[in-house]
Amino acid sequence: MNSYLKYIFLIAFISTFSFSKVNAQCIDLVKHKGFTYLDTSKYIPEARFNALPLREGDDVDIYKSFFKGRNYRIVVVAADNMPKLNFKVTNFQRQTLYDSKITKMESWDFVSDKNQNLIISVEVPKAKKDEKPQSGCVAVIVGFSY
Repeated sequence: MNSYLKYIFLIAFISTFSFSKVNAQCIDLVKHKGFTYLDTSKYIPEARFNALPLREGDDVDIYKSFFKGRNYRIVVVAADNMPKLNFKVTNFQRQTLYDSKITKMESWDFVSDKNQNLIISVEVPKAKKDEKPQSGCVAVIVGFSY
C-alpha cells in the first residue's frame, strides 16, 4: 500500500511540473509576442487572457463580452513551431464578423457598436500527411482603448 501511495504522489508531481512548464511557456508567449502584436502603447490588455497548449488539428471557442463604444484589438498568436493559425469572430447566431483566412492577419481591430457577446474561434490547421502533429501554446489576447 505504501508503494502505491508513492506511485500516485510521483504521478501527481510529474503532472504538476509538466503543467507549470507549459503554463510558463504560454505566459512568455503572451508577454513577448502577444503584447507586441497588441501594441500596448495603444491598447490596454484585458486583465485576463486565454493561453493554452494545442496540437495541429485542434480548435477552440472563446466567449468574450465587448462593450459599446470601445475600440478593440483581438490578437491570436502561437508558438514558433506551430503553423499559421486561423481565427474567426462570430456572434451567437454564428454570423461571421471577421475571418483571418480572408484577411491573412493575426489581429482584428474594431469598434463595438453595442454591448455584445462574441465567439472567437481558433483553428490550428491539421498536420501534413505522414508528419507528427506539432503542439505548442496558442494565446488569444484582447485589448481595448477609449
